[in-house]
Amino acid sequence: MFEFDKAQRLHSKKRIETLFRQGKSFLVFPLSVRYIIKNGEGSTEILVVCPKRYQKLAVNRNRIKRLIRENYRLNSIELKTLAKQKGLNIDFSVSYVHKEMSNFVLIEKKMQEILSTLQKEILNYQNSKVQE
Repeated sequence: MFEFDKAQRLHSKKRIETLFRQGKSFLVFPLSVRYIIKNGEGSTEILVVCPKRYQKLAVNRNRIKRLIRENYRLNSIELKTLAKQKGLNIDFSVSYVHKEMSNFVLIEKKMQEILSTLQKEILNYQNSKVQE
């Protein structure tokens, strides 16, 4: 239930390239999200990125990535069940794009906002496919 295993991580080079080439994006500062929705078996996979451009120290980059992964793990149940119900694969990346360190509470609030936006996008995708 509350697990974050390798099956939930986006690690295929081909799918990552497709995500950054064809995916749509939005910003929930300090997090930038890029996503792609496809028909499939109903899985969600996430790629967590914290560029060296914004956080110079590896300690800080690793901490931010841990915070993002933990907040995704705690809040992603609704997104996963919706994707499974609709039979859609969702690949998305979350990038931290701020020079200041953030705390757990701020990241949690932003992650909830991201996941609700992705849920709306799933419903919009489903509606657009029905109209075609």
